[in-house]
Amino acid sequence: MSWTTVALRAAARSGLALLLASTAVLATGIAPAGAASDPPDHFVLRGTGFGHGVGMPQYGAYEMARQGNHTSRILKHYYSGTRSWYRSTPKNVSVQVYGPDPYGYGAYGDSSARTQVTVSGGGWRLRSGSGETLAKGWGTTTLTVVPRGGAIAVQVDGREYRGTPLRLQWTGTRYYKFRSDRRAVVEIDGAQGTYRHGRLTLSSRSGISNIVNDLLLNSEYLNGIAEMPSAWGADGGAKALRAQVITARSYSGIKASSPRQFACRCDLVDDVRDQNFTGWLHENAGPDGRYGDLWVREVAATTRSATEGRVLTYDGEPVVAHYFSSSGGRTANSEDVWTTALPYERSVDDPYSRAAPGNSFKDWKRTLTQEGARKLFGLTDVVTLRTEARWPSGQIRALRATASDGTSHAIWGKADRIRHRVGAHTTTGSMPSSWVRWIRPVA
Repeated sequence: MSWTTVALRAAARSGLALLLASTAVLATGIAPAGAASDPPDHFVLRGTGFGHGVGMPQYGAYEMARQGNHTSRILKHYYSGTRSWYRSTPKNVSVQVYGPDPYGYGAYGDSSARTQVTVSGGGWRLRSGSGETLAKGWGTTTLTVVPRGGAIAVQVDGREYRGTPLRLQWTGTRYYKFRSDRRAVVEIDGAQGTYRHGRLTLSSRSGISNIVNDLLLNSEYLNGIAEMPSAWGADGGAKALRAQVITARSYSGIKASSPRQFACRCDLVDDVRDQNFTGWLHENAGPDGRYGDLWVREVAATTRSATEGRVLTYDGEPVVAHYFSSSGGRTANSEDVWTTALPYERSVDDPYSRAAPGNSFKDWKRTLTQEGARKLFGLTDVVTLRTEARWPSGQIRALRATASDGTSHAIWGKADRIRHRVGAHTTTGSMPSSWVRWIRPVA
């Protein structure tokens, strides 16, 4: 089959997909701050939901599963006009787990030139790009990775090895089948996960170490996706886990089929810029790995082979499927949050997110000080603050502030832009969502 990249390009123009994650019924109006001769000390914003609002709310999927809905029903509800099919998928995927940001997002990526890689529980070997073994060892070993001009260098046991690239392999993987069945685990200083599968490809980019985990997509990569709590599978949420697996495979399959990010020698990065990947840390989560097992079971249930798995499709083609933590009662149209109108990401009712157990963001509050309000709206003071417009999802589209001298100013924007812009001026420096239910002045 032919994997389309149209939706992927659209998503890239729209903004970041998620994050993993990564983590409500909305009142239709906000009570405006009453007119006052003196500006209040601060404003309290009370809201619900967490995230951008496009696609599948994870808490909503969890509650739908708890209510007995199957995976297909969950996906069809949140992704309009889609179906989930078994389709051909790429076999391999390469994930940047340490290194500079390849996408140009200023707040992401690693900036330390060198890092350390520790192998424990088995054997290891360091190879050149052509496959020559440069060094090997057994037992817990720490290797220092440092750029050397345009090459990368690895320091171990008092010696230094250079190449472009170098590859680190360890026992228990398809790359290093040793006579012992001991399976090593790798840790990287500064990375968010641990790694049991695949190999590491080491290179240098912009004077910073660049480390990529080369994996099988349908098993090794998906087993390490940490976008949804695996423990939900023990509490009626197994079908939600399965829905998450399918969306994760759809996204990663499209990325792995697209031209590789040359700057990082990778298809994906390991956080919200793509999908939250923590590898063995997630796959082995919980007492004796039991929570990780719940997740791995759902990955296996959607996989037929190393090159065939269940994916989300629209008009017969795999699509980039966004997801987020929880909504404020209705999900968002993609163009109301970012830019591009995606036909399968339409605003739909979501009574489930707020009903889901454990949703700590079904109600939240943020404080906007008088100083913060003045800076946000560019006024000498702010006496009243009210919602002027909303998107169909109920997310704020415009806020208007009025000063004591009668002048006023409104800020307008896409839902995610409003969330970040207003949130940056609150005392916490962020806002969970733009589903703000009401605003109250406090003297």
